[in-house]
Amino acid sequence: MRQDMLNAAMHERTTSPAAIRALIVEDEPANRRLLRTLLGSIDGVEIVAEAVSAPEGRQKLLELRPDLVFMDIQMPGGNGIELLRGLENPPEVIFVTGHPEYALPALEMHPADFLTKPVSHKRLAECVLRVQRRLVEKRFADLALRIAGLATTIRDDANSGGLIGAYPDQILIRVRRRRVWLEVADIAWIEGASQYCRVHAKSGEFLLSRSLNSMESHLDPARFFRVHRSAIVNATHVREVRSTGDGQYCLYLDGGLPIPVGRSRREALKRLVKRIGRVTPP
Repeated sequence: MRQDMLNAAMHERTTSPAAIRALIVEDEPANRRLLRTLLGSIDGVEIVAEAVSAPEGRQKLLELRPDLVFMDIQMPGGNGIELLRGLENPPEVIFVTGHPEYALPALEMHPADFLTKPVSHKRLAECVLRVQRRLVEKRFADLALRIAGLATTIRDDANSGGLIGAYPDQILIRVRRRRVWLEVADIAWIEGASQYCRVHAKSGEFLLSRSLNSMESHLDPARFFRVHRSAIVNATHVREVRSTGDGQYCLYLDGGLPIPVGRSRREALKRLVKRIGRVTPP
């Protein structure tokens, strides 16, 4: 059965990708009409919906999951940058604004491009072509990941008589306009903040638009321990567990970084101590 899945993935067509599903979020009727008209003359784009405010735009993003959103920055009910924050697997974004000075703060969302009003057909077509290329690259990367995962499952089944490893050795992360593989073993700890998390690894720090709960569900609980509501640590990077003398404990990672253990995480601490076998008394 899994071999059939692997064969299907390997033969999946990628030469003729589906049309880009686009959402327009713009409060000015004339600008929406212009975008709709110009996009109608560009092959490979399907407008799935329009929104006239930030709250409506966020609702349609969550409901429709478009590939691409044309986003005004300043709108009723909020701005486009705030609208996109906290989304898991956000779409490609092209900001459309009459205020070029907003481009710098919007860079944190890693947009595909910026368009200034009034939008020209030539610049719009160039932006869409760039997004098409990015999406094709992403689809190839996703396909490669599926093939690798299925192949690993088949290999593990053959080697272990059906015992399947449930957690990956690598995670794919987005760094600016690149996607890179990060070895899970190199992750020392993960710091949570609202709908974001910051991964601290040997190769540096990476800010991801994923919640800490989401990250935790994809990590091996035999290696990664939730020691605080906003911290997950990799047991192999813990060098010491030290009591502070008041019933509290701190973990010390490579390089001496202390991480406090939450009072409600005592069971995790017990499992962690059992795993690493080192506690320094107060």
